[in-house]
Amino acid sequence: MNRIRPHATTDDVLQVLTHVVEQIEVMWERSKEVSPAPLSVSQLRVMFVLEASEGANLRTLGEALDAAPSSVSRLCDRLQAVGFLDRDVSSTSRREVELTLSDRGHSYLRDLRERRREHLRSVVDTLPASAKSSLVTGLRQLRDAAPVVHHLDEGERPGTQSA
Repeated sequence: MNRIRPHATTDDVLQVLTHVVEQIEVMWERSKEVSPAPLSVSQLRVMFVLEASEGANLRTLGEALDAAPSSVSRLCDRLQAVGFLDRDVSSTSRREVELTLSDRGHSYLRDLRERRREHLRSVVDTLPASAKSSLVTGLRQLRDAAPVVHHLDEGERPGTQSA
């Protein structure tokens, strides 16, 4: 027997949210498959971090990713090999290397986001206007709560650049 509750519990929200995130992950993977150079999740994270903080060095990037320097260096090697990343000597210290996305890297992220938006658009377009409004309100509140609860810096907010 279904019991109707006036308000959703945290567990109700988590059950639905987990299912939605899993569905979105599948859509995200499909978006990457049509790319001429599909990237791993780790490589995408590097690109998102660099997009938010152009000119970062390997140490800063490693801290943002919570990854070992050798892993970060290998990820950057792969991204540079496909033309998505540029390495230049720092303008402030000749011992440091600045990492930036290349024009091709920026273009890749723009195209990826557009493919992702189109996948989501086909789903969101089926919702009535009232559901869209409620969804926007709820998602904004969820987005705004994450950095507060997990002490994320603005550049680390997962939703700011990856959508």
